[in-house]
Amino acid sequence: MRGRRLWALAPAFALLACASVMRAPVVVIPPLLGQISADFQLNPVQAGVLVGLPVLCFGVLTPIASVLLRLTGINHATIYCLLGVVAGSLVRSFGAQPGLYLGSLILGAGLAIGNLSIPMLIGRDFQRRTALLTGAYTSTVNIVVALVTAAAAPVALVVGWRWSAAGSGVVLGLVALVAWVAVYPPGDPGARAGIRRRAGLSPVQPASPIAAGLERRQIGRWRVVWLFVAAFVCHILAYNVVTAWLPTALAEMRHMSVVGAGLGSSLFQAAGIAGPFLVPILMSALGWSQLRTMAAVCVCWITLPIGLIAVPGWWPVWSLVGGLAQGAFFTVLFVVVIQRARDVDENRRITALIQTIGYTVAATGPVAAGWIHSRVPGWTMTFVAVFLVLVAMSVCALLAVADSSQPPEGKHTVSDRDD
Repeated sequence: MRGRRLWALAPAFALLACASVMRAPVVVIPPLLGQISADFQLNPVQAGVLVGLPVLCFGVLTPIASVLLRLTGINHATIYCLLGVVAGSLVRSFGAQPGLYLGSLILGAGLAIGNLSIPMLIGRDFQRRTALLTGAYTSTVNIVVALVTAAAAPVALVVGWRWSAAGSGVVLGLVALVAWVAVYPPGDPGARAGIRRRAGLSPVQPASPIAAGLERRQIGRWRVVWLFVAAFVCHILAYNVVTAWLPTALAEMRHMSVVGAGLGSSLFQAAGIAGPFLVPILMSALGWSQLRTMAAVCVCWITLPIGLIAVPGWWPVWSLVGGLAQGAFFTVLFVVVIQRARDVDENRRITALIQTIGYTVAATGPVAAGWIHSRVPGWTMTFVAVFLVLVAMSVCALLAVADSSQPPEGKHTVSDRDD
């Protein structure tokens, strides 16, 4: 019995090992940017490109990643993801100046694959634990982001910025690669048969290529997909703006030091670690419906800009509530997407469309917010803009969850479960 329980953890461990890599190699650079810029004599624009290039890849390269996943499958494609993370981290840290950008591009391409393959894996192998595994995935990403961000500069003092910048991608990437190949080897449509039997997972039934081809022509006609896209765009826009500008806003509004404002704004990110775990508690333990859960998350998210405008002195409360909500929103949204998709291929295409448009459009958020702040003194109008974006997000998200329509010319076979 004990051996069966240990085997049952293997697929989840492989999934979370991959999750640990999804943002760590990206967030390790900002704390080291001063040292990197000094060594390579980068101007602010060049430094900004270095930071933003992997994130831009999430949007621009997602269609290519989607095609790769369709042609090779989840098992193969995720190996390419992890190899890209390891290779990109090494090229970025130990190449000449062009290597900074080439490595970032390789890294971003690898992560674009992982952004799709992990939700697809959850939909394929963990249908009965969608909320739990999606929440665990999101929380793992947030925990590793917090740890890597905090450790980057101290580690650089000991071993230099190159090893510090490469370490998270190389070490975490290799660990994830070994775990992934052990559980999800190439050529196997699911986890290893023995592991699947011991874990009690059902056999994987691959989607019909003919049906998949038919649905690829139909997905753009399904209204709920575009509601998902709009909701995700607004969510990422608001998240990017708050992440980029909250420290500066706190420093100016509350007359805090730069260090104090940075630590204060970290509460928003730290709360995002716990947010995803609220979803399975609400949906499974308490029996809340998807619609009720999404409504609660949206209200909490909107509380952040309203609170900062109306009662800025209570910023720790608003940061905490908003942080919990931003972490939970991603989980709720993709739980609904995974459970609405009728097969792995449909999951892939919906997720690819959401992330392609979402990440590409949302990259403009911090720039737009900075422009508003430069035109209108103070931070009221900036947070009003965030409020309006979150209202639009809430409307689209609630309409998407409430939408009971089925895909065009196809019977919806995956039930709208709350587990």
